[in-house]
Amino acid sequence: MLLDFLFPSCWEVKVALSSSLLVIAAFLTWGKSYAHAALGRRSDHPPPRRGNETTTAENTEIVLECEDCKEKLLSEEDSPYSAYLVKLELLAGKNLFGSNLDGTSDAYAIITCGSQTKYSSMRPCSRDPLWGEEFNFFVDKLPVEISIAIHDWDIVRQSTILGSLVIPIEREGQIGANWYTLDSKTSGVCLYISSFKLPSVFCRTFSSFIIADARRRKSSEICCKSGPLQAIFSLPLDEVLSHSYSCALERSFLYHGRMYVSTWNICFHSNVFSKQMKVVIPFGDIYEIQRSQHACINPAITIILQTGSGGHGVPPLVGPSGRVKYKFASFWNRNHSFRALHHTLKIYQAWVGAEKKRMQSALGVCSNSIPIGKKRTSKVHGSIAKANESQAFVNEKMLVCSIKDNFPCTSEHFFTLLLSDDSKFFKEFLLARNDTDICLGFWHTSDEYEGIVREVTFRSLCHSPLCPPDTAVTEWQHAFQSYDNTSLVFETVQKAHDVPFGSYFEIHSRWILSTNIGNSCSIDVNIGINFSRWCILQSRIRSGATNQQKKEVERFLESARAFLLVSKYPIDGMDEESKHPSSAAVG
Repeated sequence: MLLDFLFPSCWEVKVALSSSLLVIAAFLTWGKSYAHAALGRRSDHPPPRRGNETTTAENTEIVLECEDCKEKLLSEEDSPYSAYLVKLELLAGKNLFGSNLDGTSDAYAIITCGSQTKYSSMRPCSRDPLWGEEFNFFVDKLPVEISIAIHDWDIVRQSTILGSLVIPIEREGQIGANWYTLDSKTSGVCLYISSFKLPSVFCRTFSSFIIADARRRKSSEICCKSGPLQAIFSLPLDEVLSHSYSCALERSFLYHGRMYVSTWNICFHSNVFSKQMKVVIPFGDIYEIQRSQHACINPAITIILQTGSGGHGVPPLVGPSGRVKYKFASFWNRNHSFRALHHTLKIYQAWVGAEKKRMQSALGVCSNSIPIGKKRTSKVHGSIAKANESQAFVNEKMLVCSIKDNFPCTSEHFFTLLLSDDSKFFKEFLLARNDTDICLGFWHTSDEYEGIVREVTFRSLCHSPLCPPDTAVTEWQHAFQSYDNTSLVFETVQKAHDVPFGSYFEIHSRWILSTNIGNSCSIDVNIGINFSRWCILQSRIRSGATNQQKKEVERFLESARAFLLVSKYPIDGMDEESKHPSSAAVG
């Protein structure tokens, strides 16, 4: 009797056996159904076909996801372009309605293109404000419409609208500086608009796919719950608050509120005198974060944005360099807040760079998985430089004006006969323009740039009534060839020292010479004006310098053809278009 409690009863044995059999049967049933489901998913998404490279475990996850994006990039066989850049310069306004007591207005502009909205700075106490600010919009196709609304800033009340207009952009090209009438009839704004295609490497779809994929993978690692970023700014659930600071935004006076920092944005909210202010600054638009001072005694943080990004939610301030910025002050601990913001910015930049490399690697594997019969060869224009990490010599974004022509010699002979150290043509060309104090440097290699560079200085005559009779000019030249020696890239950066605002801008140009059959070459010259800071005559300087540089290029080509005839360069077998001077095609 004492040992009965050590042994189970008959009823307990039956219950244990029944439970064990039930668990085994359930395990076998569920395991079989799970195996069928897994096989079904695998059959729906077969593994990619292997090419010369094998698909590693690291990038297998996104190979299938990127196939749609890859096919979209490769589908445009006839055109290497897949996006447009619409560049708008808000220059000035006139006869705006005076909403202040003194008959003036504190005007700023809200510019909208598609789903993108940007704010200009506020110009206080003026009915004829001067802005000179640039805004960049990326669109997938043309035509598009740009909406511009001019508002008056009020310290306490909500801003009132002074006038608006809508401008359609039908095709690529330039619309010079023109005055546009607002719907108020008596007011107007001066705008400079240009639009051009972007190469496929700048495809907005590809870039947004990278960021979207990064956000999706990041959000899967965190618990997505609604918070102040969703309640105040209506941001997606993957915007998780990482830091929060009490501070004030500098405008007419300090608007006290709170700053919210997430992985993707810096947000600020204020509700002073019932005036709602919401600022959402993407980390991708930030150029630099600096320590600063407000009223010399209040430590502050200044967030400087990229050129063309515009303001976000509230009119920004404008710095000496022409970049817009936001200044926040009245932190409890400015240095701690600055370190946190700077650290978050560095993490974002490193993360986006890693995602781009990861996506490019996956796209390379995806391209190898496509059958050879389905591969498409895309035409890539202008990519004749070697793929290295050399510093860019000219600012490609500013190269707008294009001149196309044919020339009766190969690209290699073009450099040897016209630009080399042994050639006398370039100096004779400068002398024919009545230039003086000519000093030609020797071509030499550089650690910063691929190929060879040299410096040329001279004094050149000025043709503008706003300039002195002549000016000192420094021209830096850069040249290199493609791998197959069939194309030559010749780049120049020219700076005039004695003209008004001469330290504010440079004239950039890029010559691409591709050797054709028949001992000739095609020439594509792109010209642009690169401003380092804003000036009041920026639009006039750009148009005048561009037109003058176009004339100099056409004069250079005409003189070069005459020089080839004098030097008895063999031109047999060429077409008639290359033998004789022709009017260059200007785009």
